[in-house]
Amino acid sequence: MNNKKKCFVIMPFSETDSLAEGKWTEIFEHEIKPAVEESGFSYKCERYKFRRANITKDILQELNSALVVIADLTDNNPNVLWELGVRHTLSKRTILIAQDKKFLPSDLKDYPIITYKYKQRPAEVSKFRREIKDKLEDIEADPDKPDNPVADFLEHKNIDLLSSQKSENCKKLTALVSELSENLDHVEIVLKEATNNRKLRKNKKREEGIVVSTVRFDTTCLDLLISTHYVTLSKDTLQSALKAREHLKISNARLDCWHERHFAESIEEGFIEFLPVFKEDITTLLKEISTIRVDYINDNYEEPSLPPPILSRPAHQEYIKST
Repeated sequence: MNNKKKCFVIMPFSETDSLAEGKWTEIFEHEIKPAVEESGFSYKCERYKFRRANITKDILQELNSALVVIADLTDNNPNVLWELGVRHTLSKRTILIAQDKKFLPSDLKDYPIITYKYKQRPAEVSKFRREIKDKLEDIEADPDKPDNPVADFLEHKNIDLLSSQKSENCKKLTALVSELSENLDHVEIVLKEATNNRKLRKNKKREEGIVVSTVRFDTTCLDLLISTHYVTLSKDTLQSALKAREHLKISNARLDCWHERHFAESIEEGFIEFLPVFKEDITTLLKEISTIRVDYINDNYEEPSLPPPILSRPAHQEYIKST
């Protein structure tokens, strides 16, 4: 099996202003290829080989699949410049070389280029190989570092997108904190109403003063967080959020039945028993989400690498195991 990484070289094939056709082959075989393959990073260096196929399609495939591309800009060959533009659009990790810096286009003047000479002296060969090795070493250490105008533009665009997404997520977290706070207030209201009704019911002669709560709990922001994972929570926090949402919806169902006289007393007793414990759960979740919000705003929140799946049954774990 060949585990070597591909370095594809784009360079003139036919005669140019500086060199005849055969000399370009010499440069590839005796200058570029040894510099890459003897760098110690396990690269296989190739240039295009003519086949019985669409040349442009083949070259596009090579430009897209190669881990590294070396572009020889000597004499500003139109085909090489076009292929370089395609590579910059498709990927990073491109090394520029030329026999003189004057061949570097103005659009690339801010990017480094390695110069060499045809028929180099031993010292010049050593320098060229060392510079190629240094570039490959940099690529190995940071393969996704932008190294061309297109990559720089897209990185800036992605930063803008990330900034916009962060702003939206901060708004959602703020809305969630507000929702939890309001629900906490509603817990206290319902608990107070249920407790007062119990006191009134003890005096069987007094039905006046009995109230049926009109408040309802809101789960809109909890639903959004749980359904979209716009911010990835720890498994414990996510489980707390799921539990809170379930209890809020159950409480709403009970609130809807409170007005029915044969259910009213049992519903009130249920609220009196359950809501003090649930109040603690909501308070804890509110504190956790508030901390996440502050950390997220300040870029201090470390999200788990993947949203943890919360399964309704342990047996479902078998269904999601990777094969």
